[in-house]
Amino acid sequence: MFGRFLKPRWQHANPDIRLKAIEQLHHSDDAALLNQLARGDASALVRAAATGKLTDFAALDEVHQRDEAPSVREAASLRIMSLLAGTTDGAPNSDTRLRLIRLTDNQNVLTHVATHSPDMHSRMAAIERLSDEGVLYQLALDAPTEALRVACVQNIASLSLLKRLGKEGRDKRVTRLARDQARALQQQQQQSERETAKVYHLADRLEQHARRRVDALYGPQLEQLEQQWQQLTPKASTDLASRVQQALHQCRNQLTELQEQTRQQALVETANAEREAAAHSLFQLLSQATPETWDHHLGEMRSALSTQHRRWESADEHAQAFDEDRMAFNDLVRAFEQLLTLAANINAADSQEALTELAARWPKEYQPPSALLTLRAHEEAVVEPIEPGRTRPAQPHRGLLVALKRELRLGNLRHANRLWHKAQAIIEAHNDSALDAELNKLVPRRAELQDWHRFAAEPKKVALCERMEALDGTTMDAPELATAIQALHDEWRSLMSSDQDEDQSLWARFKEASDKAYQPCRAHFAELDTIKASNLQKRMALCQQLDDFITVQNWENADWHGVWQIRQQAPKDWKALHPIRFTDARDVQKRFSALLAQLDERLNGYIEKAENERKQLLDQARALMELDDTQQATREAQAIQKRWRQSAWLPPVQHRALQKPFRKTMDALFDARNRDMAAHRKRQEQAGQTLATHISALEDCLAQPFTDDSAGNLSRASATVDEHLGGELPQPLVRKAQQLKRRASERLQQLSRWQQWQQMRNAVAGLPETAGNEESDDALTLAVAFEALAGVPSPELERQRRLQWQLEQLPGAMKRQQFDAREEMQRLLAEHALPVSTAIKARLHNAIAVLEPGSA
Repeated sequence: MFGRFLKPRWQHANPDIRLKAIEQLHHSDDAALLNQLARGDASALVRAAATGKLTDFAALDEVHQRDEAPSVREAASLRIMSLLAGTTDGAPNSDTRLRLIRLTDNQNVLTHVATHSPDMHSRMAAIERLSDEGVLYQLALDAPTEALRVACVQNIASLSLLKRLGKEGRDKRVTRLARDQARALQQQQQQSERETAKVYHLADRLEQHARRRVDALYGPQLEQLEQQWQQLTPKASTDLASRVQQALHQCRNQLTELQEQTRQQALVETANAEREAAAHSLFQLLSQATPETWDHHLGEMRSALSTQHRRWESADEHAQAFDEDRMAFNDLVRAFEQLLTLAANINAADSQEALTELAARWPKEYQPPSALLTLRAHEEAVVEPIEPGRTRPAQPHRGLLVALKRELRLGNLRHANRLWHKAQAIIEAHNDSALDAELNKLVPRRAELQDWHRFAAEPKKVALCERMEALDGTTMDAPELATAIQALHDEWRSLMSSDQDEDQSLWARFKEASDKAYQPCRAHFAELDTIKASNLQKRMALCQQLDDFITVQNWENADWHGVWQIRQQAPKDWKALHPIRFTDARDVQKRFSALLAQLDERLNGYIEKAENERKQLLDQARALMELDDTQQATREAQAIQKRWRQSAWLPPVQHRALQKPFRKTMDALFDARNRDMAAHRKRQEQAGQTLATHISALEDCLAQPFTDDSAGNLSRASATVDEHLGGELPQPLVRKAQQLKRRASERLQQLSRWQQWQQMRNAVAGLPETAGNEESDDALTLAVAFEALAGVPSPELERQRRLQWQLEQLPGAMKRQQFDAREEMQRLLAEHALPVSTAIKARLHNAIAVLEPGSA
C-alpha cells in the first residue's frame, strides 16, 4: 500500500517535481529514460526539459517532427544546434559533427554552428553549406578568424553584398577577394547579358525571317539561323524558345510551300513538255506519212494516235493545259482520225466515182494514198491537152509509170511496191501489154532495191523481234514498258516494205511477242482506269463537302480563319486526287471552280472590311505623330495597339502589308517619347546638380559663426535654394533642401536677439576696470547674477552670495509673466556704473557666451 510513495520522482504526478527530477538525470547514463520522457510525458515543459538533455539525433529529429507543442520542437531544434556546434555536454566528437554538418541543409542549424561553435573546422564546414547570403555577409564582417571570413566571401554570389564587403571588410584580403569576386561576377553578368541580347537578336532575326518573302536564299539562311539557334538554345528562356519554335515552324511551312510550288512548277513544265511532244509526234507522223503508210499501216497509225493521246491526257492530269491548247490538240486528234478514216475509205473504194469523191476531201498538204496518186495521174493523162503537131500517147497509165519510175529512182521501195502492185492489177484486169512491157523494163531496178532492202532490213527486223521477246517478263513498270513497246513498233514501221509476203513471217513473230509483252500493261491501265474513276468520285465528294459547308455556314458570324484555311487546303486536296480522266472530270471541275469562286467572294468581302478597320487604326496612329505631347500620344498609341490586337483576323499577306507600317509608326511614337523622357531626365539631372551646389553653399553658411555678415550670406543662400526648388527634382534632395531652409529660417529669426546679445557683450567689454584686485560687493553681486541668469556655476566662495541674490529676485520674478535672461542682464548692466576687475569681466563674458542666439 505504500508503493505509490516509493515511485521515482520523474514519475511524480506533479510536473514541477518531474521537472526537478530531470535536472538530476545524466544525458548518457539516463539516455533511455530521457528519451521516454521527451516522447511521452504529458507536460510540455517536462518534454522540453528532457529533450534539452538528449544526445540521440534520431530521437531529437523525431521530437522535432512530431511533437505538437512549439516549445518542445524549439527545444529539440536548439539541442540539435548546440550538439552540432559542440557547445554542450554530450556533443559528438569532431569527426561526427563534421559528417553531420555536411549532411544537413537546415539553414538555422548551419547559421548557429557557424556563429557559435568553438571548433573552427565545424564553423568552416557550416559556412561551406550555408546558402543564406545575408548570414554569410555578416559572418564575413564578424567571424573571429580571417580564414572564416574569406570562406564566407567565397560563398557569396550577390553582387551588391560583394561590393559592400569590398568597402566594409575588416582586412585587406577579404576586401580584395570581395572586389575580385564582384568584378568577376559583374563580368559574368555582362557576358550573360551579351549572350541574352544575342539570343533575343537571333530570335528577332528568326521572326523577321518568318515574315519575309520566300526566295532562293530563304532555305540556306534558315539553315544558318537554325545552326546558330542550336548553339544558343540552352541560354534561352522558355517563352523565348516558344517564340523561336513558332517562328521556325512558320519558316519551315513557308519553305515547304516553296518546295511544293517548285515541285508543282516542275510538274507543270514536264506536263507541258509531254503535251508538246505528243502534239509534235502527231504532226511528225502526219508530215512524214507516205502513200505506203496510208495503204498498209493504218493500224500502226491508229495505235500511235492512241499512244500520243494517252500521253497528252496523262500529262494533263498532272497539270491541266490551257483551254486553247486543249482545243488545238483535240482538233489535231480529230484531223488525224478523219485522215485515218478517209485513207481507210480510199483503200476500200471499189469504183472510180468513189475515189474521185474521196480525193476531193483529201488535204493537199499531206501525201495521199497510192490509189489517189494513180487517180491523179490518170486524170492528168486524160485531161492533158494535145498540142499541135502531137498525138495522144498510146499508154493510158503513163502517170502510174512516171510515179513508179520516180520512186524506184529515189530508192523508195515501199511506195514503189504499192505502185507496182497497182500496175499488175491493171495489167491483169485490162490485159495491158504496153504497161506490162514497161514493168518488165523496171524489174531489174526493183529486184536490186529488194535485195538491198532485204540485206539491210531483215537483220534489223530479227533484232527487233528479239528485243520485243526480251520485254516479256521484264521488271519495268507498266508505263515504261508501254513506251518501250511503242518505240519498237515505230522502229518496225520504219523498216517495213509494202511487200506483205516478205514481211509477214517476221511480222507475225514480232506481233506475237508484242502482244505477250503488253499483257502487264493491260492490267496496269485497267487498274489506272479504276484509280481514275475512284479519284473522280472523291473529287465529286470534295465538291459536295464544299457545297454543304457554304450552304450551312453562318456568314454573319463565321470563323474566317478557318474559312481561309479551307480555301487554301481545298485546291491542294483537289490536285492530290490524280490521275483522273479529263473528259470525265470536266463537269466536276467546273463545279469545283464555281464553289471556290463563291468562297473567294465571301472571303474578299470580309477581308476588305477587316482591312478598312485596320487602315482606320493605322491612320489614327499616324495622326498621333502630329501631337506635341508625346506622353499623351503614347497613351493613345497603347490604346490603339490594344484595339489592333483585338481587330478582326486577316490572312498573312494582307496582315503583313498593314502590320509593317503600323509597327513602324508605333516605333516612331515610342522613340519620340523616349527622346523626350531622356531630355527630361537630363534637365532633371542638371537641375538636381545645380540645387545640390546651392544646398552645399547653404550648409557652409549654416556652419559659419553667427554674425551680421554670415546672416546676410545665409539669407541669400536660403533664397537661392528656394528659387531652384521648382520642377521635378529627386525627393531626397528636396527634403534636404527644405530641412536646411527651416534651419536657416529659424536662425535668421534670432538675428535681432543676437544683435541685442552683441550689444550686451560690447557693453560688458566697455565696463571700466579697477586698478587693483579688490572687488566691490556690487561687482561680485553683478557677476553671480549673470552666472545665475545664464545657468553656469559660480565659484565656491560665491555660492552664498548667488543664493541670496536669487532669493531677493524671487518675489519680482513671480510677479512677471514672462522672464528673459538677456533683458535682465541688460537692466543690471544699465544700473551698474562702477568699475570691475578683469576677473569679474571674464566671468561676465563667460555667462553671456552661453546665451548667444543661434549658437545651436
